[in-house]
Amino acid sequence: MTDPLSPTGADAALTAARSAYSAARTARRVPVWHPPAAGLLFAAGFGGLALFDAHPGAWGYLVAGFGCLLAFLVLSVASSRAGGVALWPAGDTRTRTLRQSMLLIPLAAAGAAAVFLGFPGFLAVFGIGLGALTWIQLAQARTGQRA
Repeated sequence: MTDPLSPTGADAALTAARSAYSAARTARRVPVWHPPAAGLLFAAGFGGLALFDAHPGAWGYLVAGFGCLLAFLVLSVASSRAGGVALWPAGDTRTRTLRQSMLLIPLAAAGAAAVFLGFPGFLAVFGIGLGALTWIQLAQARTGQRA
């Protein structure tokens, strides 16, 4: 066994630490398909709810919408457990506030759509906007960038 206080022991410990760090970063890698899948499932879920609201008798839209939202939730939970995909607030207060306030853009667009198109328009625009935002933020997290 090598003496941990010797230069050889310290070098071996540093090599082991770098190897463990590299393995941990590789294991936490977000799959390339995850951002588009999450964004599209989110948008499709709200799109189904919007279609059901516009056509109240078409229960297939409601089932499809909730199915997509459930699939989005399952994908998010499964991916988070497997590799830390969830976007937890990181950085200084200004950066976190800016990233989390991006939600206001699709919300404002959905509010404007509600004025002209009613509640189905609100749901559709909100779903598409949040789906796009989810896709963008997960893709940035995947590549190491931050919005």
